[in-house]
Amino acid sequence: MIGYIAIAVASVMWSLNPAVISRFREHIKPVTFTALRALAALALLYPLAAGRFELRDSSSYALAIIVLSAVVGPGIGDALYTKSVQILGGSLAVVLGYTYIFVAQILAVLLLGEELTLGVAVGTVLAFSGVVLAVGPKASRSGVSVAGVAYAFGAAISWGVATVMIGLALQFAGTLTLTVVRLATVLALFLPLGLLTEGLPPRESLKPLLVASAVTGLLGWGIGMYLFVLSIGLIGVAVTSTATALTPVLSQLTTKLVAGERVRANTVLGAVLTSIGIVVTTESPVL
Repeated sequence: MIGYIAIAVASVMWSLNPAVISRFREHIKPVTFTALRALAALALLYPLAAGRFELRDSSSYALAIIVLSAVVGPGIGDALYTKSVQILGGSLAVVLGYTYIFVAQILAVLLLGEELTLGVAVGTVLAFSGVVLAVGPKASRSGVSVAGVAYAFGAAISWGVATVMIGLALQFAGTLTLTVVRLATVLALFLPLGLLTEGLPPRESLKPLLVASAVTGLLGWGIGMYLFVLSIGLIGVAVTSTATALTPVLSQLTTKLVAGERVRANTVLGAVLTSIGIVVTTESPVL
């Protein structure tokens, strides 16, 4: 039960990301923004991790898995997602990005030996159908940038791969330790990369950039990433990733609150369908 509660809370935290990014999109530099989010999350989690470092395997293989899970997921994946939101807007970018669910589930079965249960298979279809129902009509009325779609699907692939790598990395490190090391890796690599490739942010963009980084970093990564890793350790990659299908639907509500957009009836219906799908994932028959 703790695993399900954890990923539900994480999904709520993550639903703020596209709304905040969309609101401040003109002030955000994706790579630098990614690093600043990691800094904000570390400010929250590092004091909790101090003195509780739990690294069970320090071999080069174990460290490579941990570092790569950071670079590929919250590093490359979130930078691509941010760029996609800037181009497409939060509503469309989030539904495309969250196709990572299918990537993660396929890889979890192939690489981690997780069982593909009937509940997960049916629940995934229902959950993502709810996402499409919630945001599809709105997305179809807007122009679609090929580059924006490519960024979103790039994020989906990166997130799917990184999610499975977390499942592997949990064999080598505790939940809090793994989360902190991943965040420190993103900060160490992406801050200099961002400053090198994007330059210093203009003075007028500094405050909104810091605000957006703090909100999405503290909530989305400081709380959300930790709970995501915890949930994977408790209930596995396939079920955890399916449960995050709540995020795109909830994002429609946070977008209304943050950006003043109107919530449509299809959003409510989609949320109900997604919720049913998530409940179904708890079924146990194996395919």
